Amino acid sequence: MEALRAWRRTSALLSALLLSGFLGEAAVVRVFCQPGHGVTLPCFYPYEDRSALPQLSVQWRGPGNQLLCHYIKHKGFQRCSEGYHMTYRPGSITLTIQQVRPQDYGPHVCSVSKRDEFLDYSVELARASDPSRLVTSAPNSRQKRSGPSWTLVLMVALTLSDICL
Repeated sequence: MEALRAWRRTSALLSALLLSGFLGEAAVVRVFCQPGHGVTLPCFYPYEDRSALPQLSVQWRGPGNQLLCHYIKHKGFQRCSEGYHMTYRPGSITLTIQQVRPQDYGPHVCSVSKRDEFLDYSVELARASDPSRLVTSAPNSRQKRSGPSWTLVLMVALTLSDICL
């Protein structure tokens, strides 16, 4: 049962991100969870699509710009505040909040950088008393781009058990 929930959660996120990648740039992910439960916040970035990068830096910041986790790939450095854990895979670096507290609700930003590019991926953690929907879109990049910019907001209805751990 747990494997099915994880598969549904992952496939919903990946489908929405894939679709948003075709339509253009945007930056909103909203995850709902109840206090006291664990939750994993996604962060996807395009830098390692073709091959792994030797140098990569990631910071996860919570509400009030509080540094929750910091990762420097080429130095093998990873440090997280108590109660938080970061998991790295090429193209994705997630933040797990082991037990959601009131101060965890609000905006979280995953900042990913390599030599000449910088990308912020925003995730809003909201109380589960809100409607049980997950809003997903592509990351907003600070790198200069030319051409039109599109915004996509895709709503995927999920049950609370599919969102929280």
